[in-house]
Amino acid sequence: MRFVDTIDGLNEVFETDIPKNSVVLVTGAAGTLKSGFTFQVLSNYLEQQDEYGLYVTFEQSKENHLQNMDSMGITLSKKLHISDFSDYRVLYDDFSDDLLSILEENIIQFKKEVGEKCTCVAIDSLGALYSLLNVEPHNLRKKMYKMLETLRREEFTTFLILEEEKLSGISDPSTGMEGYLADGIIELGLHLKGNVANRYMRVRKMRSTSHSMEPWILTVSENGLKVYKGNF
Repeated sequence: MRFVDTIDGLNEVFETDIPKNSVVLVTGAAGTLKSGFTFQVLSNYLEQQDEYGLYVTFEQSKENHLQNMDSMGITLSKKLHISDFSDYRVLYDDFSDDLLSILEENIIQFKKEVGEKCTCVAIDSLGALYSLLNVEPHNLRKKMYKMLETLRREEFTTFLILEEEKLSGISDPSTGMEGYLADGIIELGLHLKGNVANRYMRVRKMRSTSHSMEPWILTVSENGLKVYKGNF
C-alpha cells in the first residue's frame, strides 16, 4: 500500500506517492482534522505493510487520543505504537531545554528495539512541544534541523503536526520556519461560503511528487476520513 491509498480519495490528489524518508508538515487551525488525517495515513499504511511506526503525542493522553480517533471511524493498527508525552510538562519541566534531544533519543531507541522495519514517526504537535522549550528562535531552527536530519538518516518518513494560531484561508500562503525544513506541506483548513463551512485539504508542496495544488473537501465518514473534489 502507498501512503496516498490510506484515505479514500487521496490518490486522486496525488499522481505519485509521498516519498519515503520525507519530512511532511501537516498544518492547519484547530478542528481541521490534523491528528485524524495523520493517524489514519500511518495506521492504514502500516496495517498493510511489513513495517512499524511510532506516534508521539504531547497534547492528549493515549486513551483520549484513541477515543477521538474511534469517534471518527479511524482504527488503530497494532503496528503503530503510541508514545504518550502528555504528562511530560509535569514530570520533566526542569529539563525542558533537553527535550528535543530526549525526544530524538526515544525515537531512535524505539527503532533499535523494533528493528529496521520501523519506518514511520509522527509528532503531535509541534506547538505543544515548543511550549515546553526555552530556546531562542534561531537556536530552535538549528535544533529542529539537527533532529530532522537524524530522522532522515535513520530512514524515517516523518509527519509533523503544526497548529496554526489563526484560521487561515485557501489564499493564505503563510508557514513558519517549519515549512522550510519540511519536504512536504499538507494544509488542512476551513472554507466558509455563506452559511456553509467545509473542511478542505491541499498539498502546498511535496518534493519529488506529482500532485494537485487545488483544495479538496475533507470529510468524516463511517470508515474514517474521505477526500473528494468540491466547488470552492
